[in-house]
Amino acid sequence: MNISEREYHVKTEVVFFLKRHNIPSNLLTFRDQIDLKALKENVETKLELVLVDHHNLADEDTYLMDSVVKIIDHRPQDKRWPWPGREIHLESVGSCATLVARNLFDKHAEIIDSQISSLLRGPILVDTCNFSKEADRATPVDVEIVESLEKVGLSDLDRDKVFNEIVKAKSDISELTIDDLLIKDLKVIVGIPIVGLPMLVKDFLDLQGAHLESLGNFAKCKNTTIVVLMGMQLNAQEISRDIAVFSSHANRLRDKIIEALMASTQPSLELSLIRKIHQEDGDVNLFLYEQRNLRATRKQILPIIRDTVSLECRC
Repeated sequence: MNISEREYHVKTEVVFFLKRHNIPSNLLTFRDQIDLKALKENVETKLELVLVDHHNLADEDTYLMDSVVKIIDHRPQDKRWPWPGREIHLESVGSCATLVARNLFDKHAEIIDSQISSLLRGPILVDTCNFSKEADRATPVDVEIVESLEKVGLSDLDRDKVFNEIVKAKSDISELTIDDLLIKDLKVIVGIPIVGLPMLVKDFLDLQGAHLESLGNFAKCKNTTIVVLMGMQLNAQEISRDIAVFSSHANRLRDKIIEALMASTQPSLELSLIRKIHQEDGDVNLFLYEQRNLRATRKQILPIIRDTVSLECRC
């Protein structure tokens, strides 16, 4: 897993789902348990990497670029990362697990048993919000692959039951600290942390310890002054979303990010300001918006932020 072992516990839905399939953490390999740099430099070995669910490398991982042989991702193409000469599976579907499953069916169908089918179907159900029409994330490919997985023979064919169990585990924050929640589903794009929360941002801000100082400390640890938080709440088939932009002080980049999110038409986020939080000096440090376009996901919002920051930093 592309996280350190100490971060594993924050992935509550992953911990739950793997335990359900009798896969303990000692059977997993974490990023801090393998020295990729040493493998890369070892002349007696050839390191080959497959990027799954992303197709760009963090700054600290760019030394691995020559070792990447395959890409499997469902995000929009980042023109800065064309990956010439690699095997690329880049397609806009609801879940990257759909593309992984299709790749397995095409090349190694014989290894797909009931456990592998279940492990692949679970994240597809979550990523597509259980094929919710309101979320509108699923594509015909997602539907086709899930139906193919179910034909293999699953012990639990009840999609609603599986989906609700995973969502419940994902939303279980009883053992997590504020710092845990901030890294639970974290993406960093052009130096800006994008925090995905298993709850609405407005509810997160009401938690004990979730104040501007904690966000400021988090931003400082990430060597930035800006943090974007994206919240989502699932109740049965109902979805709610909100988004907040925090900055440790007023600055032009924060304003440009907010302007871009408000002005976006591809997609339109349909944002409505619901709360401002001020520091004692009167500066607005956090803008919180309701996101009425429930179909707009983080993978669609990331490019808006990426392009805005990239353009602003070139000025």
